Amino acid sequence: MFKNYLITAWKVLFRRKVFTFISLFGIAITLAVLLVISTIVDNFLYPSGPESSNNNFLSISKLILVSEDEQRNWSSRPGFRFLTDNVGRLKSPEKISYFSKFQDAASYLNGDKLSNHFRRTDANYWDILNFEFIHGRPFTQQEFESGAMLTVINKTTAEEFFGEINALGKSVTFNEQNFEVIGVVKDVSFFEMIAYADIWVPYTTNPSTAYMQGVTSGWGAMLYHSNEKMQKEMQSEYVNLLQEDFISPAPDAFHFAYSGADTPLEKLARNLTSSKSYASGAEKFIALALTLIICFMLLPSINLINLNISRILERSSEIGVRKAFGASHKQLIVQFVVENILLTAVGGLIGFVISWFVLWQVEINQLIPGADFRFSLHSYIYGFGMIFLFGLISGTYPAYKMSKLHPVTALKGGA
Repeated sequence: MFKNYLITAWKVLFRRKVFTFISLFGIAITLAVLLVISTIVDNFLYPSGPESSNNNFLSISKLILVSEDEQRNWSSRPGFRFLTDNVGRLKSPEKISYFSKFQDAASYLNGDKLSNHFRRTDANYWDILNFEFIHGRPFTQQEFESGAMLTVINKTTAEEFFGEINALGKSVTFNEQNFEVIGVVKDVSFFEMIAYADIWVPYTTNPSTAYMQGVTSGWGAMLYHSNEKMQKEMQSEYVNLLQEDFISPAPDAFHFAYSGADTPLEKLARNLTSSKSYASGAEKFIALALTLIICFMLLPSINLINLNISRILERSSEIGVRKAFGASHKQLIVQFVVENILLTAVGGLIGFVISWFVLWQVEINQLIPGADFRFSLHSYIYGFGMIFLFGLISGTYPAYKMSKLHPVTALKGGA
């Protein structure tokens, strides 16, 4: 029975080429956009590169400092002094890492300026993150403390400077400093904002110590524990420290500090807001995202309902004949719903191909540095589930409406 419905549905859809094309186009584009966005978000929240260990660490990436009268506030990345004065006193993390945001590296090759990003880190940085080393190793704690002029570079940078991946022992000069290459790692996706860079060096090689007095801007921290269940305790200790024992780097200017130790989702939510709160606002962010997705899906669904009504009106004579020969309401509804689901399935497959092609083009053209998209199964399950849900809704209402037509009215082409 169901097979007959499918065959009939396919013949009907093929016969109405204009309607089928318009509907397929709308469904395919809607699903493609949804899949591209969901894949990008999924790769940010569940990275496959160095930050794949994010179940065991939290990041501190945003700080809001407020004056005692609460008339002045400053929102930025935390400064190095804030981190050492406050984060450094936490007891619950097994390891704490400080690192700078990535910056442009001024380097030249045969007179041509190269565009690279570098980041200053400590030795714990390499213990917490899961970098894939092609050659060599990271710098050790002893080398970090001694300010050794050592660097780790990624595969692309090694090929740019030396024309080969194995660059161990060779020298790289940028920002008028010369470093010895001791490690080469696989390129890191731009979405892994803690790990991303082309060049990594010890922050103890900084030619100036001015960064140590920075109140805000330019730095971040990771709190690590081998037991992922300790995340809540690390978050609580950090917030309690800011509430009860905050050491202000500039007590005359700032009296309160609002920040948080965040998971990737919490970090995304916090960085999209500027509210003076210790909470990240992740719940509100999720609610807003779901609302936007539903609204985004409702528009093509409403259009599809209108198209379905128009299509079914054109077939009122067919409905009248079928009802005159004893077709039940249920049979008519199932027929039109199956047609709509078949149309949705074909549109979904086209949308899948479009999204794959778009993400593939982003990768090969390096529109997003280091992008290496993983196609998450659950993203596609959610995407197809959403499409089929609205496909079912958009097919059921018109089918139900037309199934109620009196046979005589339907034969006359009435609605």
